[in-house]
Amino acid sequence: MRNTLKSFTTFGIGGPAKRIETAASRSALIDLSAEGTVLGRGSNILASDSGVDGVIVINRFERVLRSGNYVYAGSGTRLSVLCGALCELGLSGMEWAIGIPGTVGGAVRMNAGAFLGCMSDVVEHVEIVREHRVMTLNKSEIGFGYRTSGLLPGDTVIGATFKLTPDSPIAVRRRCDRYNVLRKNSQPVGRSAGSVFKNPPHVSVGKILDEAGLKGLRRGGAVISDKHANIIVNTGGATAKDVCALIEVMRGVLEDNGVAAQEEIIYLGDF
Repeated sequence: MRNTLKSFTTFGIGGPAKRIETAASRSALIDLSAEGTVLGRGSNILASDSGVDGVIVINRFERVLRSGNYVYAGSGTRLSVLCGALCELGLSGMEWAIGIPGTVGGAVRMNAGAFLGCMSDVVEHVEIVREHRVMTLNKSEIGFGYRTSGLLPGDTVIGATFKLTPDSPIAVRRRCDRYNVLRKNSQPVGRSAGSVFKNPPHVSVGKILDEAGLKGLRRGGAVISDKHANIIVNTGGATAKDVCALIEVMRGVLEDNGVAAQEEIIYLGDF
């Protein structure tokens, strides 16, 4: 089981990898980044049922270092851990990220966001490995867009530096708690990869899918959430094939409504 990708994705789906390595330090992550595909918590990954004929590197480089109003976080740092540290430090600007289940590296690459906040609001520098070279990119060089960045497919994020605003720890904690409540009220419980499709400008994909009656639609062990029509949940034993079947139904509804469907989910392996 530990050699299958289902053990390393929030979806709980995926077949075996040729080899799985763990990088627990900056130097190990730099060295192993050339070996294969780097995964954090796998929170937006749909891995193939047949697995991956290659090496998977599990990023566990977790570190939080403060310098004035700046904080450096290792790319394997969970966003929940980073937000908890910022609460204690009395630094504001990332409260919106408290309930996102991913890591700093994946959040930077995808420009993760919630509640009108996103990574590009607070990122100052990103340290990456590109073609076996360690380099630091300024915000303007990263090419942030909506739920995307200009980082290249082969780039590995090593860490990121954030510029934050001093505030009282109590005030930062209260905002985190408020966002946690909002997230729990709007997000389903269970194994998922979050939103399936990106929202185009001024369009709510979830609303379109909801109005089409897709909530509760099931294929095998996968079901479109009754709480959020843009999220698929693994209710137990779901396969990537089950999830893809639902995604195609969702895509068809969106295209029928004139929406160019673009997934937030990243596919890993053969599909």
